[in-house]
Amino acid sequence: MNPIFSIWRQPTETMKYMLAKNSIGYSLLIYVLASISVGMVTMMDTGIFTGMPLALIVFISIAISFIGAIIGWFISTALYTWVGKWLGGRGRYAEMLTVIPASSIVQIWLSPMNLALLVLYGSTLFEAPVSEFEITTIPLGVYFLVNLVNLAVGIYGIVILCKGIGLVHGFSAWRGLGTVAIITGIMIVLGIILLLIFGAIIFAVITAMF
Repeated sequence: MNPIFSIWRQPTETMKYMLAKNSIGYSLLIYVLASISVGMVTMMDTGIFTGMPLALIVFISIAISFIGAIIGWFISTALYTWVGKWLGGRGRYAEMLTVIPASSIVQIWLSPMNLALLVLYGSTLFEAPVSEFEITTIPLGVYFLVNLVNLAVGIYGIVILCKGIGLVHGFSAWRGLGTVAIITGIMIVLGIILLLIFGAIIFAVITAMF
């Protein structure tokens, strides 16, 4: 079985295969390929690297994507294992670590589209929009089509993730979705709290200065 192809037709069987294979090396390979696919355009429209050679921009973008993916892999695995056990699961961290990368396999299939964007628009792809009323430096039709494809792939990736969590914990994909929802809710609350704290600190500093 080749997970890169079978994930579309047999997602559950593919994850069972990955669980049985229990290969961290294969999981890393998935993240390398997914990071190359997504990373080549991850800094699109930001303007952060304006003036840099295109090759360097792409390299830095891919490196950032890969590092972020690896850090997120270990942290999210711990959260999915922990919260899943709240919901009656029985999965182990090592098992979850093997299955979670399956949700990133679909991102590998975005590479032809992202490579085409890179070839067609080059450095322009990474420049910030000139006007505050613009949202991108590429044609709007292309921009919305790209985002529509990314949304569809992202949704399918979440479906795979929920199935994977359910598989490891021995419960349904719906309970897997509940696990993801709880973690997302916690992250949103923590984000709001941190934002309020930093806002209060900045307000206090400005007040003290004046």
